[in-house]
Amino acid sequence: MSDVRWPSASGGRSRVVARGAQVFAVANASDAGLDFSGQLAQTLAMLDAHLSHVGASRASLLSVQVFLSDLQHKRQLDAAWREWIGEDSATWPQRAVVGAQLDGGLLVEMVATAFR
Repeated sequence: MSDVRWPSASGGRSRVVARGAQVFAVANASDAGLDFSGQLAQTLAMLDAHLSHVGASRASLLSVQVFLSDLQHKRQLDAAWREWIGEDSATWPQRAVVGAQLDGGLLVEMVATAFR
């Protein structure tokens, strides 16, 4: 398998990189003006798109780091996450949630490692 890189519009970095079976992806909302629910939906959709772009899927996630600008949103994240990731515990990735100062009005960002 060859390397696949999907460059970010921001320059100097890629949204997703795949080398061999390894996949590394970052996702966030494209509209920072949305509320947390809207940004979270866009972030999860972007993560799906990035994984699909390199031949991976939610089921191939190994680890996801979630950065929240306000940890008060964690309960809302948890509920949406459980719906998004599904009921099959055999495919659940390791997940960590941390508070972070995010740029440009972003409320959530995800960094994922997967395989394809």
